[in-house]
Amino acid sequence: MKPEVITIGSCTLDCILGIKDILRFELFEKDVIKKYTAIEYSRKLNVESVQFVPGGSAANIASNCSMLGLKTTYIGILGNDFSAKICMDDMEKRGVDLSHIKQTDEDNTAISIILKTEWGKDRSILAYKGANDLLTPKDIEDELFDEIKVFAWTSLTKEKACKAIDKAIKLTKNAGGKVFAAPSMSIIKNNEKWAKILISKSDVVSLNKEEAKEFTKKEDISNIIEHFSNLGVKLISITDGSNGSYISDGETIVKSDVYDGKVEDTTGAGDAFLSGLLLSYLRKIPLQKMAKIASSMGFLESSEVGVREGLPSSFEDLEQFVDSHSLNQKTSKILD
Repeated sequence: MKPEVITIGSCTLDCILGIKDILRFELFEKDVIKKYTAIEYSRKLNVESVQFVPGGSAANIASNCSMLGLKTTYIGILGNDFSAKICMDDMEKRGVDLSHIKQTDEDNTAISIILKTEWGKDRSILAYKGANDLLTPKDIEDELFDEIKVFAWTSLTKEKACKAIDKAIKLTKNAGGKVFAAPSMSIIKNNEKWAKILISKSDVVSLNKEEAKEFTKKEDISNIIEHFSNLGVKLISITDGSNGSYISDGETIVKSDVYDGKVEDTTGAGDAFLSGLLLSYLRKIPLQKMAKIASSMGFLESSEVGVREGLPSSFEDLEQFVDSHSLNQKTSKILD
């Protein structure tokens, strides 16, 4: 069966290190406060806990959508190593089609070292893209996109890998599907040219506020949204951690707070948020409820440690959560 949703981008093994013996400090520069995590020079530190969990934004989105009933395929390059097995076993368990994954001895499977400290739920991440960036246009099979509804891409940075995403976008548009983008800071900072090309060809863009400010060079949310709209993006989503999120169709902005409840781990919350947008889009759900569904996906994913955890097993369960929990929202019109 042909997939409804195809994702391309990172598939990563996350190594979560719980650590207390580490420093934190802040630097003040005019109106900007920068926060840093630091290790004392030439010192051996004790790690409190270690967890290996499969992650990577494209693999997360594919898994989230598959768990909620969509026929989903992940396309990517992984190494021939234990990391690949952990990642593939988890995606297969969640129903993702893996037949378009290639494995290589040329590089290792991507890995992220995530530092879990006692200062809050946000994470500092050391990311190695590894074999992910070996993808080329030759790895994209035209016929796979014949019945595509949504193609979702996340950050790859090498020239050939970006061209592979570009080819997938063209095939999606030719088939009448929509393109969802989740560009991370890696492509925004390391390959600005391709970031602009790929974002301008996407129908929906979802990223966090820091990434949006870096890409647009704007500070105000309205100006950021206008910048993306001028590029041709039809739906813009900006998440802002505990401050909530913004979703706009270029005419209306829906500002949503976050759901009340305990947060265990925010890693992968942005991917869950985009998955909620994707699910809502395919069901033609209006903007305000779409924001609630996306927010609920992000919240539920954050309620347990590790990515892809805490999420419902059906769209009906997701809607039931939305209907039974309140979320503060504010809707405003964009003035010309």
